[in-house]
Amino acid sequence: MICKTVLLFCSALVLTAFSARVRSETIQLSPMEEFSGLNRDEILKKRIFAVKTSSVFGNPDEYAPSGNVFQIEDGLPWIGAHEITCFGIKGSKDIGRGKSRESVGILNPELLFVINMPAFSFHSTTGCSEADYLIPYRVYYNRTENTISAYIDYTSFHRKNNILFSIILEDANARDLGYNYVFADNVKNIRFKENANFSTEITQTSGFFHRGGSCGAAGGCNNYSPYESRYHLYLKDPQYPASLHIKLWKNRPADPSDPADMNYELILR
Repeated sequence: MICKTVLLFCSALVLTAFSARVRSETIQLSPMEEFSGLNRDEILKKRIFAVKTSSVFGNPDEYAPSGNVFQIEDGLPWIGAHEITCFGIKGSKDIGRGKSRESVGILNPELLFVINMPAFSFHSTTGCSEADYLIPYRVYYNRTENTISAYIDYTSFHRKNNILFSIILEDANARDLGYNYVFADNVKNIRFKENANFSTEITQTSGFFHRGGSCGAAGGCNNYSPYESRYHLYLKDPQYPASLHIKLWKNRPADPSDPADMNYELILR
């Protein structure tokens, strides 16, 4: 009788673990593309396709890109991922060359928060590589918990550069998809630049893409704005994983403890 009870208990544990894995589905990320020189309509078509084919957000009848988020203009360059991480604004001879930094978020709506790729300014003799892009290497969606989890290989970044470089988040995807308010309710191994940040107060999303001059190109580039100090953070210790659990709402909640419309986890390890 005891043996049968133990077997039933073990079977229940296996089934529970299996069910947890089944509930979490893998999100296949689309690779970066070069946006420089494309017209607004061409880029919006790519965005519409990305959202409508998303296993998380796909709904052919409801989505249209937000005009407040996509204020982009025809034919402009976009900051290249390789150019910004290898040479920086001042060192690049053609900042719009190659695959575009902002295509990571635009082509992958599931990445509700994206890390702004660090510029060359922190490099010394380390050179540059794709480790500097800080693009998630794995993304899951748990339907039961309504949570997207994105994993970042921060170990390779830190090992190569030997610096705890600051991280700045972009929230254009969240805003475009109608999530207007966010709050980081669970933060581990992270400190923020400012005492007032999105782990201390509900924050309204504000990210958008527009023509800006900070890229250094004549006539400007389509790029991301604005810098939001509430999203500026650092890892406390690179030897341990760091994470943010973020709650997102379409309408302003009465309290941070209110159930979220969507949850997003960013795990750096």
